[in-house]
Amino acid sequence: MAGHEGHRSRILAKLDSDTLLEHELLEVLLFNAQPRKNTNDLAHALLAHFGGIREIFNATAEQLQAVRGVGPSIASYLVCIGKFYHKYYNKTKKSFEGAFEIHKFLSYVKTVYHNEKREVMDLYLLDQESTIFEKHRFTFDSLCTVKLQPELLTDLLLAKRPSGVVMVHNHPLGNAIPSETDDYTTSKCQLVCSFHNVLFCDHVIYAPNGLYSYYLSGRMQEISNHFSMESILGNRTEARE
Repeated sequence: MAGHEGHRSRILAKLDSDTLLEHELLEVLLFNAQPRKNTNDLAHALLAHFGGIREIFNATAEQLQAVRGVGPSIASYLVCIGKFYHKYYNKTKKSFEGAFEIHKFLSYVKTVYHNEKREVMDLYLLDQESTIFEKHRFTFDSLCTVKLQPELLTDLLLAKRPSGVVMVHNHPLGNAIPSETDDYTTSKCQLVCSFHNVLFCDHVIYAPNGLYSYYLSGRMQEISNHFSMESILGNRTEARE
């Protein structure tokens, strides 16, 4: 027991020095999940199974429990840390430097999303100078599906008051060609943004074989023309006449 406690003390003493290795960082996180056991072997087992800390925190509780020594309690603990990372850290870190410019942003997307193994949907919020000031991840729980809930998007727009929005999501197992669901999601986001007088700049899809931009394809303007408060109210006015 003395040796076990001594090992923990030595690792904790290295925290401020920024010299901890990946498995040691995971060990420290597991101290609370296994307060009376050696976490070194479990940390190595998790890294060997998933390949990295990012992949561990993207895993579901069921996937985590496939690793020997991980029960429901530890799995829930790791899932909680993963959710905290995605919901807090990804929102506060600087995600894209400078004013939004489509070709520079597409290069950024290629760099950021090529490591994503699960389908995600991110919204980048722009201020009046077209500078991205926040990134908000709507989902990261599914391997191949994402959903945009209008009420959550509405809450985000009311809370942050952006001037513009750029949506990015990925197809980790397919190509970048948008599906009917992607078109529907784009139309739904455009309608909500229009209602709140927010410019929906683009919807970018990343896949291993390339990128698709609704804006560069010309479809963003087409969707904007059909799914905006102006077009809907205009159609109703014409119908009354």
